[in-house]
Amino acid sequence: MTAHSLIKRRAALLGLASLSLAGVATSQTSVAPRTSQDGEQPRSGGRGADAPEKNTTSNAGGGPRGNQQPAETISHAQVQSFPLGSSGKGEPWQIHLALPRGPVPKEGAAALYLLDGNATFPLAWHAIERLKQAQPELAAELDALVLVGIGYPSGLRIDTPRRYQDFTSYTAEEFRRARGAELETGGRDQFRTFIGQELRHAVGQKTPLNPQAQSLLGHSMGGQFAMHMLYREPQRFQNFIAGDPSFWWNGGSLLEEQAAFIAGVCAAGGRLSPGKRLLTENSGTPSPNRPNPTIALAKLEGLSIWHRQQAQASHGSMLGPLVEDGVLFALGRLPATAQQRQTSPATV
Repeated sequence: MTAHSLIKRRAALLGLASLSLAGVATSQTSVAPRTSQDGEQPRSGGRGADAPEKNTTSNAGGGPRGNQQPAETISHAQVQSFPLGSSGKGEPWQIHLALPRGPVPKEGAAALYLLDGNATFPLAWHAIERLKQAQPELAAELDALVLVGIGYPSGLRIDTPRRYQDFTSYTAEEFRRARGAELETGGRDQFRTFIGQELRHAVGQKTPLNPQAQSLLGHSMGGQFAMHMLYREPQRFQNFIAGDPSFWWNGGSLLEEQAAFIAGVCAAGGRLSPGKRLLTENSGTPSPNRPNPTIALAKLEGLSIWHRQQAQASHGSMLGPLVEDGVLFALGRLPATAQQRQTSPATV
């Protein structure tokens, strides 16, 4: 992409309405909770979690909205940022890579892959520094963790058009339109292949990786993609972290994928082998009238599931804590308030 094209794309992005991720800032602030849980479309003003808002210029405080803010740049000897690959439109992804800050274990390094990497990579970097202070006994493991932020060369925290294209299959217009904004969909298969092959190879060329300690984290539409990766190619990762995954998108097609995944595993003996770990997190207060779709996965042997409800967080403000929890989960640890999913007759 030429510099002129990149400038034009940045200008177009600035003209787009922001997502509800706009509420996420580098320094997280307390926000009134909003009911949201797996499979439930957040109902703020009748708008979906990822639907653009009409106000495209500023927020109530007078500053730029979340996807209009420039991405934070992490400057460190072990951090690299480079373009890689090519989407269906010939546009690369911008990869933000933090190599181990300490010795690499003999079995290779654990790695956490972060969707919406322009926003989530800096959050993960700062989370590691906080965790090293709070839990010094984990310092060596934290310093050995590889961070892989899968972002875009727009220079903005959130690239709305690219994330919709990457995280979705082709979506009918009736499900695609969001308050008048046209969003292209259908790049999910190519994005999945890019992550599993070209990106994994590129990271492996930089540092030895432990193939049994690879994790994927996504939020909202990215959470939907993380669940899709579990259903479609579970062999690519061992740990999956999904925050407020958009089960509602495309008329709930992710639920159909989940049902097919469960049926396939059951037909093959009812057990995932090798085993996988899943952490889901949701914002706001859970609704007893809206059962959590991921409960159905608890029937599968070999899939260990934990859930954390961020009751005091909004869909946007949950991102920072989600990323910090994802760092711990990538190391085989658990967030303090996470609860393990248990199968019961009522949920099978």
